[in-house]
Amino acid sequence: MCVQFAQKAVIEWQGRLLLIKKSSDDPHQPGRWELPGGRMKTSDQSPDEALVREIREEVGLEVRPGRPLALWSWQLDGERTPTVVAVARLCTASDDRVDMSGNDEQDFIEKYGWFEREEVLGLNLIPSARDAIETVLASL
Repeated sequence: MCVQFAQKAVIEWQGRLLLIKKSSDDPHQPGRWELPGGRMKTSDQSPDEALVREIREEVGLEVRPGRPLALWSWQLDGERTPTVVAVARLCTASDDRVDMSGNDEQDFIEKYGWFEREEVLGLNLIPSARDAIETVLASL
């Protein structure tokens, strides 16, 4: 079994939480919302460096990674594909000016949104991340 590691950023700004929406052509979770972040791509970066890079690429924000808030896993499409183990980490952003011009088309990100805590669970969230996001909201 192959295991990959992913990190998701919990970025709060003036009481609102940043989420990204997968595009309709995403092969795994079309049209669903999630926390920004992704899988570690190389072993030459520390977890902090990898998370900072992912957030910069996806939403153009500079963040300082903090403590873990939730842990979960999911399997990609079928038995012979990797299991991904993810951690959601509280991150401090320098500002709230999202810039998605640097994101990779393979990330399949359609848009972003800043949401009040009470709005988040009403969104069409990625099912495997819903419990983790509930845990995150309870710990903020």
